[in-house]
Amino acid sequence: MVHSRRSISRVCIHAFMLFSAILFFAVPVFSSQQELDELKHAIKSKGARWVADETSVSKLPDDQRKGRLGALKPVRSGKEAGLQEISPEAPAAALASSLDWRNYNGFLYVTPVRNQGNCGSCWAFAATAALESYVLITENIPGTDLNLSEQVLVSCSGAGSCSGGYIGSASQYISDTGLPPEACFPYSATNNSCSNACADYQATTERTYGWHWATTTSPNADAIKVALSAYGPLVTTMDVYSDFFYYKTGVYSHVSGTLQGGHAILIVGYDDAGGYFVAKNSWGTGWGEAGYFKIAYGELSSVVGFGEYTIAYESTPPPPPPPPACTYSLSSTTVNFKSPGGTASVGVTTQGNCSWTATSMASWITITQVNNGTGSGTVAYSVSPDPSPANRTGTMTIAGQIHTVRQSGTKTTGRK
Repeated sequence: MVHSRRSISRVCIHAFMLFSAILFFAVPVFSSQQELDELKHAIKSKGARWVADETSVSKLPDDQRKGRLGALKPVRSGKEAGLQEISPEAPAAALASSLDWRNYNGFLYVTPVRNQGNCGSCWAFAATAALESYVLITENIPGTDLNLSEQVLVSCSGAGSCSGGYIGSASQYISDTGLPPEACFPYSATNNSCSNACADYQATTERTYGWHWATTTSPNADAIKVALSAYGPLVTTMDVYSDFFYYKTGVYSHVSGTLQGGHAILIVGYDDAGGYFVAKNSWGTGWGEAGYFKIAYGELSSVVGFGEYTIAYESTPPPPPPPPACTYSLSSTTVNFKSPGGTASVGVTTQGNCSWTATSMASWITITQVNNGTGSGTVAYSVSPDPSPANRTGTMTIAGQIHTVRQSGTKTTGRK
């Protein structure tokens, strides 16, 4: 009887443990499936143009999903403090209706999709991907699988870590120091130590000439398209909501889910007919359209904030700022002479590099001297006697300004 009770107890314990194990493993699967079902319903009800399904990222636990993010908003220090945008280099009306740097005039200027793993280094991967495309474009080596070291950015740049980082600081490091080949410091998805990089890594780097903000807090599609056409693929940021983890194909627009964190990606193209940008992610090829995604123009102004803090890498020195507009003023605009005429002068005030001319518009007004035709100066002139009884008026054009001369006529006396 005792033996029977002990056997029953063991069976109960084993059954309880088995049930607990089944429950432990079943709950996450059910939760993920329930989330996916609700998402598909939201996509359908809102008429969104994308397909949701399980992906290599959606299957991960929540903490590891969030570990694939990590873009931090710019800090108010260094070059990021000013956040000064560059004006578009060409009018948007002159742009093509679509562009894709994966097939630009038949050539590939985008390197393969990488996988950041469980490390919040998206900021490093986006910046590195932009540098790789920059080199393919500027050195005219399309199709090259250039693989540069993201780990140098994570471990050596000071721009961030696996806990997140700043695309502006990363871009400044790429401009100042550059990145060596991947083999110099292979990616480990950890913070690692810069001492583990090859000793001479700074001597074998690829660098940009410089960088600038193409957009900041109020992005618009035209500004991004102009920069994309002029400079190549662009580093940008977005806020990721949980629905994005399930993106499989189509044109993404946010339909449901909670905010998960900031993310950095690489914009590689756009399509006006479809109303979307094309972006390269860093979650491997098991997510999205083999690692890429399309995102609607409308997400620039939604809570997703796609396109905020977009960076372009410069291959040539930026054009010098235009000289200040020249302004001119005259010391006097009107002078009165009596009939015998005489001489006078008028002063010109302007900036030192501004040129000007002086021209008489009346035969009886003669310019006798022009002191300087660049910068401030003076114009001397003479007025001939007026032989007629009528008053007369003449003008000179000096530095684009009108100088008026009035002269009294000869007065007659006596009776007829």
